[in-house]
Amino acid sequence: MKTYFDIETGPLSDAELTAITPPFDPTEVKCGNIKDPDKIAAKLQEAETNYLRDVRDKAALDALTGRVLAIGLDDQNGKSCIAEHSEADTLGEFWMRYKCSTNHFVGFNIFNFDLPFLIKRSLHHRIKIPPSVRKGRYWGDQFIDLRDIWQCGDRKAKGSLDTICKFLGIEGKNGNGKDFARLFELNREKALEYLENDLRMTRQVGEILMGGAQ
Repeated sequence: MKTYFDIETGPLSDAELTAITPPFDPTEVKCGNIKDPDKIAAKLQEAETNYLRDVRDKAALDALTGRVLAIGLDDQNGKSCIAEHSEADTLGEFWMRYKCSTNHFVGFNIFNFDLPFLIKRSLHHRIKIPPSVRKGRYWGDQFIDLRDIWQCGDRKAKGSLDTICKFLGIEGKNGNGKDFARLFELNREKALEYLENDLRMTRQVGEILMGGAQ
C-alpha cells in the first residue's frame, strides 16, 4: 500500500523574516553616473523594495525562512489534508500518521525538498522525528521519491511534476505554487483544491512510473 503526499509552504511573517535576513546594504547598489541626490535616493529606495520583495518571494522555498502550511495525503482511505492551527501541530500530526502506517510514503522530489523541509521545521519546534525517517546518509525504506524513479540514475535529468504530467498525457497544474500562501490566507477552500490537484498529479504519475502498483 502507498500513501501519496505533498506539502505546501509559505513565508514566515515579515517580522520573523526581518529578524533573520541580512539587512539591505545600500553600498552594493550601482548608481553609475547619477549625481542628483534625489535620484540616488529614489534608486536606493527602489533597490531596497526589490530586495525585500525578493526575500519574501523566495522565503517559502527554504526551511530557514518558510513554514509548512498544509500537508496533503492520499491513500487507500482517500484524500485528507493536515492544516492545523499551528505549524507545530501540523508537523506532529504528519509524523504521527507516518509512524502509525506501514504504507510506503510516495512523493515527487521529496528527498530534496519535502522531507528536509519537514525535518528542519520539526527541529525548529523541537518535535521528535521518527528514527526510521533517516538512516545515516540515506532516507528510510518507507519513502519513495518519484523524481528518483523518473531520472533513471541520471541526476542531471530535468522535469517538474507539471512537465512530466504533460509528457505522460496527464492533466497538470491548476494554479501556481507561489500563490499558495496568499490563497491559503484569503480562500482556504481554493488553496486546498490546489493541493488536492497536486496529490492527483502525484498519484497518476506514480501509478505510471511504478507500473500501476497501489
